[in-house]
Amino acid sequence: MTGIGRLIATVLVAIAAAVPAVPARAAELPLPPTVSHRMRQYVDAKYRFSFWYPAALKITVTAANDDTSFPGGVAVETLQVGSPGDISLYVVNSPQSTITDEPNGHASPIAQMKYFYDAASQRWMVAYPEGTDGGGSPAPAPADVSQTTVGGEPMLPSSARFDTTIIPLSTTQFVVVQDGGGIAFTNELARTVAAPGVHVDAAVLADALHAEAMAYEKQLQQTISPATLCALQSSLCKK
Repeated sequence: MTGIGRLIATVLVAIAAAVPAVPARAAELPLPPTVSHRMRQYVDAKYRFSFWYPAALKITVTAANDDTSFPGGVAVETLQVGSPGDISLYVVNSPQSTITDEPNGHASPIAQMKYFYDAASQRWMVAYPEGTDGGGSPAPAPADVSQTTVGGEPMLPSSARFDTTIIPLSTTQFVVVQDGGGIAFTNELARTVAAPGVHVDAAVLADALHAEAMAYEKQLQQTISPATLCALQSSLCKK
C-alpha cells in the first residue's frame, strides 16, 4: 500500500479544553489514490463536538468570554487550527437561541446576518439588522439549511468578509468556523463538524475528508516550495 493509497485516520481526543489532546487509533478510510495527507479527528470533550483537520497542523485551545464578536451569544472557547489568522473555531453559547455573524459597528461594508431559532415553527430564521446589501427585505425569513455537516447539523451561511460558517450544535450552542482570508479548506473543515453520538455515514465522511484533504493539498501547492511539499509528502518523493 502506497502513501497515497489510503487516508490514515487517527483520533485526537481532548481530555479537557485546556489539556493537550491525546491521539488514539482509528480505522482507516479508503479514498481515491490522490490524497497524501493524514487527517485527524479532534474531539472537544468539554463542549461535546468533533471535527477533522490535517494532522500536520497544530490545535491550540483558548478559553474565552467574548460577548462582542457574535452579538446575541458569548464565545466561550476558541480552537485555532494552524497559525493565527488561519482557521478558528469559536464555541458560542446563546440562551436566547440567537447569533449574529459580525460585531456591532464592524468595519466591513457587508451587512450583518442574524440567526435565531423560532420555537413556534421549529426552524432557524435569518434577519438583517443593518438591512440588506441588495435592497431586499430585511424582515426575518426561514434560514437556508440546505447544506449540512457530516453529522447532519445545518451549515448556516454568512456574508462576513472571510469564509464563515455558523453551525448550531443545539438551539443554544453554536460552532462558528472562520478564517482570516486566503485559506482554501475552511468550508471543507466546517463540513466535518459533528455533535457527539450522532450517526455519521462512512461514505459521507470519506467524501468530506477527501474534499478537505484535496483542498488542503491545493493550498500547500500554492503557498510552499516544492521541496517543502516533498518533505511533507515523503512517500511521494523519490530519493
